[in-house]
Amino acid sequence: MTDDAKTETRLAALETWREHQSALLDDLLDRTGPDEDDIPTAGLDPNRLVRWVHRHVTSVIARPLRGELHWCPLWWEHAEAVFRLEALRRAWTELAPDPGTAMSSWIRDHLDPCLRALLAADGPFVDCGHDDRFGARAGHTPLPTLPTAPYPAA
Repeated sequence: MTDDAKTETRLAALETWREHQSALLDDLLDRTGPDEDDIPTAGLDPNRLVRWVHRHVTSVIARPLRGELHWCPLWWEHAEAVFRLEALRRAWTELAPDPGTAMSSWIRDHLDPCLRALLAADGPFVDCGHDDRFGARAGHTPLPTLPTAPYPAA
């Protein structure tokens, strides 16, 4: 394959990727009403959370997962990730319907800090040997939650 053909193939792949990402963003911005998964709920519904994360987080966020950044495609098996992402979803359900700068505020005040905590070198995915981009390097190992002792009876 010549260099020109390689370049054309790469440009076509990039254009396909750009169109896909643009369509995802347009879908998020052009909704006429709340999605079923955007409606506030009192308790944790794991299926709703998974659908919401796949629709609003993993389908639009792109990060180079190398060096100090860690993500696990089995994020729902990590208790801290579930806790943080459910809090993120609940903030979304309150802010998404608001016009104006609500989405920008949600990104700045909720999404960005959540991603920093989840992807960090000391985050919940640091020891997870499963990585979607590189395949399984080792076993899937969610970190144990913080230890605690029983509260003394009065």
